[in-house]
Amino acid sequence: MHQRRISLGLARRYCKEVSYELNGKEYFSIGFKNDSGGYELRNPYFKASSSPKDITTFNNGAKEAAVFEGFMDFLSFMAIHKNQQQFQRDYVVLNSASFFEKARPFMEQHEAIRLYLDRDETGQNYSRYALSLSNKYQDESRLYRHHKDLNEWIMNIGKIQNKNLVPKLR
Repeated sequence: MHQRRISLGLARRYCKEVSYELNGKEYFSIGFKNDSGGYELRNPYFKASSSPKDITTFNNGAKEAAVFEGFMDFLSFMAIHKNQQQFQRDYVVLNSASFFEKARPFMEQHEAIRLYLDRDETGQNYSRYALSLSNKYQDESRLYRHHKDLNEWIMNIGKIQNKNLVPKLR
């Protein structure tokens, strides 16, 4: 978490330590629970998920939703906004871009949907698709336009020499 610039306190709020056995050896990962009870699993050497794989939603009864491809981007967003009221919006972590359609019913309950998807081809294709569906969708990836995703941007904020390159957050 330290490498990802996520505080342990924040990580403990949303994640658990998960142990698992693989080929007779026991391993540990950070686990982020999805809506079906499965986990996204991460450690420095391993990126996977347990069954069942699903989206993760946080429904605070807000009019606005923020959408992330992965939980590290979600945690990065929460770190950026640590001093703000977190219940001003609902959150969707897709846990895979391929779950975009599955998440649409939850997303479209909102008046505004802010997309923080990856800057790769898949993420940008889903952002363009969403923008074609409704003007409720807003692509927020310009915030980290010189990076792969929100977490990579957070990890590199201190390395940016020209402070004018760092956009203001909403």
